[in-house]
Amino acid sequence: MELSRLASASSSIGLRRAAGPAHSWSRATSASRGPSRSSSLILDALPRPHSAEPVDEYAALTPTPPDEDAPKRDIAVVGGSAGCLDALCDIVSKLPADLPVAMFVVVHVLPTGQSRLPQILSRAGVLPARHAREGDRIVPGRILVAPPDRHLVLDPDRVHVNHGPRENSTRPALDPLFRSAAAAFGPRVCGVVLSGHLDDGSEGLRLVVAAGGLPIVQDPDEAPHPEMPLNARRRAPDAEVLPAGGIGYRLANLNRRPAARGGASPRQSRSAPPLLDVQIGAADPGGVPTGLTCPECGGVLWAEPDSENVHCRVGHRYSLAALWDHKSLAVEQAVWATVRALQEDASLAEHLATRAREAGSAHTAARFERRHRQAARHAEVLRRLIVEREPPD
Repeated sequence: MELSRLASASSSIGLRRAAGPAHSWSRATSASRGPSRSSSLILDALPRPHSAEPVDEYAALTPTPPDEDAPKRDIAVVGGSAGCLDALCDIVSKLPADLPVAMFVVVHVLPTGQSRLPQILSRAGVLPARHAREGDRIVPGRILVAPPDRHLVLDPDRVHVNHGPRENSTRPALDPLFRSAAAAFGPRVCGVVLSGHLDDGSEGLRLVVAAGGLPIVQDPDEAPHPEMPLNARRRAPDAEVLPAGGIGYRLANLNRRPAARGGASPRQSRSAPPLLDVQIGAADPGGVPTGLTCPECGGVLWAEPDSENVHCRVGHRYSLAALWDHKSLAVEQAVWATVRALQEDASLAEHLATRAREAGSAHTAARFERRHRQAARHAEVLRRLIVEREPPD
């Protein structure tokens, strides 16, 4: 029987986990499970493996040659939120040690405390994983993970880790990674969106597609929280929909053209829903919307025709000179508020460090002491900036 011959060939070459995606084939064909009718039908159509070559499961189940016309893909950006950890581990377990792809991962985590995600991913597979550091080189066969409270972004040859503005109310976020990867590497990118709430990563995946990259989403039926995959597919309708294990095999064989499912012809490209109409509400108050905000209510200011005045939706009006005066005061108030917040942060961190020392936790005490020194230093820098500022002429 073909199944028995294939299992025997797999056993003779000693399939191991380190050999890459092929390692799970021996489990799938173990005698304890036995062949199903559908498995036999698939295997009957496959070429008999050579005894000197390992069985590549994804290649076997996807009997099409590498797509020589497609761009080489060697950058994988993967992100998720609630419920994505099991999927990530499943994906990583399918990746070979010689993976010719640089992989970058963002998972929504709390901004405080330590993340053990790199250690978890290192144990799940054969690839090394660690938190990204500013200036890291982009090399294949390694997984770099966004640290807590830091965005992970890519340049053509370097990795950047920054404390930029939150996106979709979170930091790290998927969109900065996907957006920067698309801008830096274009069609070389594969973007993957996993389980999670809301829609972080949807816009980033759209940009990956626009740059010629490959979009993949976790099967919403498998995802514990399907909102992120569903929303991502809404923005990238042609995204491949795969279970977590299938995503791992796909990443291990990025430059192989996937087979059309069920013998169907290749899916026609579908257009994504239209982007947000940037003109929503623009004509409501009259005039031309500016990039400035009202000092009193925070609303957008509109420039009045044939006038040097600006006004907001509710009716606050300013000359340009009066607006500058209000903005100057607002800047000073904002900086003082920041100084106060930093001083409170320093005081609280000092108190927590004392409590940790008394409890015998030297590591935790050291972490709060570093936070105390950092917040106190930043507060003093800002305080001097305001106190020593030269008055306007």
